[in-house]
Amino acid sequence: MVLLLVSVWNPSGLYSSAQTRLWNAYQQWGTAINKHSPYVVVVQIDAESINELRKQKNGEDWPWSRQRYAELLEILFNQYDVGVVGLDMYMPDDRDIKGNQALLAISQQKPVVFAQAFDLENLPEDAFFSGHLSTGLAMTEPALSQVFPVANGYIGNNELLSSARCVGHITSIKNNEGMITQVNPFVRWQDHLFPMLALEMLRCYSNADKPYDFSFTEHANGWQLELRHLLGEGSTSPLVVDNEGKWRIPYLIHKDYIISIPAIDVLRGEVDSEYISRLKNGMVFLAGTAPGLGDQQATPLHNNVPGVSVHVQLLDWLLSNKSNSPSFSLDKGSWLLGFVGLVILYAMLMGGISASVVVTVTVLMIVGWLGFGFWVWLDYQWFLPIHPVMLFLFFLVFQIPVEWWIAQRAAGRLRHVFQDYLPAALVDHLVDDGRTDLLIPSRRNLTILFADIANFTQRAEYSTPEEIASLTQQILECLTLVVHKHGGTLDKYMGDAAMVFWNAPFNNEDHADKGVQAAIDMLAAISAFNQNLIQRDLLKGEPMLVRIGVHTGEVIVGDLGTRFRHAYTAIGDAVNVAARLQTLAREIKEPLVVSQQTVECLHEEYPLVSRGAIALKGRENRVAIYTLKPSE
Repeated sequence: MVLLLVSVWNPSGLYSSAQTRLWNAYQQWGTAINKHSPYVVVVQIDAESINELRKQKNGEDWPWSRQRYAELLEILFNQYDVGVVGLDMYMPDDRDIKGNQALLAISQQKPVVFAQAFDLENLPEDAFFSGHLSTGLAMTEPALSQVFPVANGYIGNNELLSSARCVGHITSIKNNEGMITQVNPFVRWQDHLFPMLALEMLRCYSNADKPYDFSFTEHANGWQLELRHLLGEGSTSPLVVDNEGKWRIPYLIHKDYIISIPAIDVLRGEVDSEYISRLKNGMVFLAGTAPGLGDQQATPLHNNVPGVSVHVQLLDWLLSNKSNSPSFSLDKGSWLLGFVGLVILYAMLMGGISASVVVTVTVLMIVGWLGFGFWVWLDYQWFLPIHPVMLFLFFLVFQIPVEWWIAQRAAGRLRHVFQDYLPAALVDHLVDDGRTDLLIPSRRNLTILFADIANFTQRAEYSTPEEIASLTQQILECLTLVVHKHGGTLDKYMGDAAMVFWNAPFNNEDHADKGVQAAIDMLAAISAFNQNLIQRDLLKGEPMLVRIGVHTGEVIVGDLGTRFRHAYTAIGDAVNVAARLQTLAREIKEPLVVSQQTVECLHEEYPLVSRGAIALKGRENRVAIYTLKPSE
C-alpha cells in the first residue's frame, strides 16, 4: 500500500525516475545486442560538407541559401530517386525569396516535408513565436482535445513555405535529466491538430494530397490511434499514447548504425555505391548535424547526438508497423504480478522456510523479472513497469529485517525456555532450527525420572542452613551432569529432589534406556561424591543417599502455565506414577524402582529384578515394579 501511494504521489519524481532509468538501461543494452540497421537514411549537413562548400571557387559560407537546399532536393529526387525527404530545420524568415519559391515548387511536385515546432514548456506570456504555422487538421473527435497538449507558442516557416502540402512538427519532450524520451504525435493549436514529422513523412510518401484517416479510442494503457493507409492502401498503423498524449520514443538503433551521407557527396553526385540502393524510393532526412549548428541532443543512448537521430528512431518504428503497447493494462498487470510474487514469498515464510532461502528466492525473482522485461522490450518495445521490482526490493528492505527480528525473538524465547532444562548444545540446536512448534503442548510418551536425597531431613538437624544449601546445590549439580550426559530434559528442582524426562522436546526412540541408564549413573555419581567427601574429611554423618523412581507413560508436554508464570513441563498420570515410585523407593529402602512399563520399552539388558505388583499411594491399580539386583 505504501508503494501504491508512492507511485501515485511520486514525490520529487523519484518513482517515475527509477522507472525511466530502468527503461533507458533496457534501451542501451538492447541496441548493444540488436544491431539493427534502419530503413531511413540521413543526408547530413556536417562540418565536412560546410567546409568543402566554403572552399570552392564561388564558395558559399554557412548558413546555406534556400537555393542550395532546393539543389540538394532536386538531386535526391531526380538523380537518386528518393521516396520522400523530411527537412529537420525551420525556415521562419523570408530571406532568399527565389530559394523559397524553388523549395515550394519542388514540394508541390515531390513529397517534401517541412518542419515546425511548438512551445509546450513556457507560459503563454513567455512563449516564443516565429514564422507561420501550417493549416493543421481540424479536430473531429472531442477526446482529441482532452488528450493532446495545447501549445503556447511556435516556430513555423515563412509565409510561403507554410502553405506547403506537408509540414510536421519536431517538438520533443525532455525529462528531468535533459534527455529526449517522449514525443507528442499530435500537438494542439487553436482547435487544430499538428502531426509530428515522422507521421507526416509517411502520409506525404503515401499520398500528400490525402488527409489523415484515423480513429481515436480509449485503451487499457491510455489512448489508441489507428492511422489508416499510412503504409499503403488498406494498412492500419496502431499507436498507443498515455493520458497526456505522449509516446515514449522507442530507441532501437545505435548511432553507429544510422546511415548518414554527407550532403557534399550528394551535391557532387559521389554517393557511395552501397548507399545508392538505400536512397532509391527510400525515406530521407535532410538535417544539420555539425556540432556548431546547435542541434546536439541527449538521449538514453548517447549524451550528445544530432537531433535528427530521434526522428530516425520514430520513423523506423512506424515503418515496422508494430504495436507499442499490449491490450492489457501494464500498470494493473504489473501490480497484480507483483502481489502474486509477494503472496508466494509470504507463503514461504509462513511455511517455515528459512529467511536466507526466501532472500535468495526474492533476489532471483528480481533478476528474473528484469530479464523478462528486457526480453519483452527487445521484441515489443514495452515491458511491465517497475512495480514488481520495487515490491520485491521493499520486501527485502522491510520484511526480511522484520523476519530476522521475529526469528531472534523466537530464538530468545526458545533459549529462555529451554536453557534451564537442556544441555547448552541441545539448546543451540533448538535455536538454530527455530523449532517454536516444540513449545506447543502435545501428547507424548515419555520416560520420567524422579530423584530425591533420602537422608536430607536428618542431616538438616545438625547442619547450618548455609551448609545444607551448599550441599544441596552440589548434589543436584552432580545429578544434572548425568542428566545432560544422557540428553535428558530437566523439568524442575523441588527442594532436594529433581524431575527429569526423555523423548521431549527431541524424539528419542531409546528414551527408556536413557532413563534407566541415567538412574544407574546417578547412583554411581552419588557414590563417587561420597568418596570425595570422605577423602577430604568433609562427610558429616552418614553418606548421602538418593532414591530414584522411573516410569514410562503418556503425558501432555509443552510450554504450560499462564501469562503470569509458565514453564516447559509435563503433566499427566505418568508423572504421578514416577513420583510415587520414587517415594516407594525411599519406603522400601531401594535406590531405584522402575515400572514394568519402562522395562517393556528397554532395548538393552540392565541389572533389574522383578518385585511383583505393588499398590501405590493414592492409586487403585497395582503397578509391577523392578529394582536393582543385589550386588554380589
